[in-house]
Amino acid sequence: MPSRPYNQNQQFLLPPSLNEWLRNDHPARVFSDIVDHIDISEFQEIKLEGRPRFDTRMMLKVLLWGYANGIRSSRKLEERLLADVTYMWLAGLEKPDFRTICLFRKTNLDRLTRLFSQVLLLAGDLKLVRLGLLALDGTKVRANVSVESFKSIKNWEDELNEAKEKVKKILSEAEAADSEDDRKYGSDKRGDEIPKELENHKERIKQIEELIKQQTGRKIDKNHKASSTEPEAKFMHHKNGSMPAYNCQLAVTKEQIIVHSDVTSEPMDTNQLKPALDAVHDNCGKDPKRVLADAGFRSGANCRELEDRKIDGYIPESSEENIGQDLKPKTDLYAKDEFQYNEESNCYKCPAGKILASTKRSHQYTKYSNKWITVYQAEEGVCLICNKRSNCTKSKSRSIMRGEFEAERLRMLEKLKTDKGRKLYRKRKTMVEPVIGQIKVVGNFVRFMLRGLQGAKIEWKWATIAHNLLKITRKVVSGERKLTTATA
Repeated sequence: MPSRPYNQNQQFLLPPSLNEWLRNDHPARVFSDIVDHIDISEFQEIKLEGRPRFDTRMMLKVLLWGYANGIRSSRKLEERLLADVTYMWLAGLEKPDFRTICLFRKTNLDRLTRLFSQVLLLAGDLKLVRLGLLALDGTKVRANVSVESFKSIKNWEDELNEAKEKVKKILSEAEAADSEDDRKYGSDKRGDEIPKELENHKERIKQIEELIKQQTGRKIDKNHKASSTEPEAKFMHHKNGSMPAYNCQLAVTKEQIIVHSDVTSEPMDTNQLKPALDAVHDNCGKDPKRVLADAGFRSGANCRELEDRKIDGYIPESSEENIGQDLKPKTDLYAKDEFQYNEESNCYKCPAGKILASTKRSHQYTKYSNKWITVYQAEEGVCLICNKRSNCTKSKSRSIMRGEFEAERLRMLEKLKTDKGRKLYRKRKTMVEPVIGQIKVVGNFVRFMLRGLQGAKIEWKWATIAHNLLKITRKVVSGERKLTTATA
């Protein structure tokens, strides 16, 4: 059988067309068209002086296509621009080096936030942003720091004291050696230069003092761990253990379009509901009708926030498989729900018909939340002579505690016990969890490349913008949506 001619030095009779390098039905063509439809005027800075810059829209296409396909490293993107036809076509054969790509990625967070809003505006024009049902979730992404760099505050303080002692020792040795300056420093030196060892220790002292200052701005125990290279990252629990990480937040529609993304250094999701709802309102112009969130968002304050906004929210107090079940340990004593609360008189009635009045009110603080707690007790001596005491308490009197958000919390529990509530809540895992999987697995987003909370926010925003653009691309490629000049 004859073979086809093979020649790596084959020349073209006519110059090849760049547009012929990519097949007509390639998703990158639609992706490029979508970016062309987005208003990026606030992303550009026109300067007359200096060397002409690379086109902003070209840089956006290359970086966002990389994030959408799991290529995040600026060096890897530079390699693709030299060897991958898709990237070469998107860049129009421009070849920004990895430093240029890296600097462009670190662009101002405010500009990225506006770009995120512009993508949502385009998705809204294509009828892909519907706020009838919204799902919230948080996911831990490893910070760009090693576990070994983390030490407890007590250990950092010990290292600080040790460094100060070394500085004192170096200074005393230098002072004792004044008579040997010429021999020690040489005839071409003044003899007053700071020894390199002393300079290093002083820099270390400054670094550790700054770290301790950041960590002790709030009440903290000496066993709290922190890193000198990434002080804003925290050790967070993960299904595979603990790791230095940031908590990445998402709000996702039924069509798996992200309408809010942010990053926090708090390991708990408790305080992230209100910022998420505020951001969704800013990005979309209105509040969602229904919100689904997992048990990480549970708190009475969040239940009240949803009711105040007239949003039909569903936040369980346990994992999905345990919704509606009483997980409290069983005892022979009366449970709290067997005491009837009277809202008008602000008191409880026990199973024996006695009144438990409010006796004390205190402010309860936890690491990431706080609330008022009211204690209710019967009059002194009432419980001692009660014939149901053995079924009620083992102490002199029975007390009931009620949080300030108790009513909202109970209404949420009752709503989730219904068949309708459980059926609706089950939709959450088909909305937001696949999005997290796509970003982490397909997008290879398992570790931040930029350091600091600001760097994490920037990189997470790039990833979520790329996800939305890829979702729009797939809808257009499948024929479900059509780009028109009206969406420009």
